[in-house]
Amino acid sequence: MFYYTNTMTETDKIIAFYDEYERVPTYEEMKKLFGVKSKNTVAYKVKRLTEEGVFIKEGRRLIMGIVGGFMKLGNIQAGFPTTEEASTIEKISLDRMLMRRKGRTYLLEVQGESMKDAGIFDGDLVVVERGREPLKGDIVVAQMEGEYTLKYFNMEKGKPVLIPANKKFKKIYPDPDTLNIEAVASAVVRRFF
Repeated sequence: MFYYTNTMTETDKIIAFYDEYERVPTYEEMKKLFGVKSKNTVAYKVKRLTEEGVFIKEGRRLIMGIVGGFMKLGNIQAGFPTTEEASTIEKISLDRMLMRRKGRTYLLEVQGESMKDAGIFDGDLVVVERGREPLKGDIVVAQMEGEYTLKYFNMEKGKPVLIPANKKFKKIYPDPDTLNIEAVASAVVRRFF
């Protein structure tokens, strides 16, 4: 059963509905959620929520732009222990934090160990964004000769070089005419369980 309170924001109500039913509510359901009687009012609110990134419009279809959020309780020392107590500071959406351009951002599961010294391990998920021009030092998804690889991007003597983050692997000097940088990595996601 889906529960919400009148003190929840419209965004929180939409997210709670999505968490319960794994779908976007219909306009009729949004009338009840928002406590309004008019579909025009719902359309206005949907337009605003789309501008805020809560929804994404795909033709006539709405999909979720924000799938959830986490409560940031405070800071934690990775050095010496502190006496700071947990207190809710803000709600953080990983979608908003990790994605600059939603329609161009994807997750890829890492296979192999060539980037382990960059903190990217086998089984991790990397957040990558298509359409970004790579800069020297960026971690990129490179396509060459029909195969894909995740490596640091750099230039040597005016030519591209792909550099692993593991001394057991060698640099790759791809043919500049056939090298295609598909995406630039922006984050790594790792689960510990």
